[in-house]
Amino acid sequence: MIHVFGTLLGGVSRRAVFYGTIAFALFSAFWIAFRHGRHAADAHLAIRRAEARIRAMQTSQEIRHEVQNADRADLKRRADRWMRD
Repeated sequence: MIHVFGTLLGGVSRRAVFYGTIAFALFSAFWIAFRHGRHAADAHLAIRRAEARIRAMQTSQEIRHEVQNADRADLKRRADRWMRD
């Protein structure tokens, strides 16, 4: 493999090959950092969505529990106040 590259780049100076290698290494490092950051952001978003879903389910459960345990008069008063607002 190296022989093929050596043959293809035979006419190019060593300095140009060196700079090309450095540029390729920097590009690769930036690409890897970009992908790593993107995957970390996706994971963070998934965690935030799951936490929001858990909070919504807990709130729903609390409200359901309050409604089931409230008496008829309290429910009527709450419904009247909700319709008024």
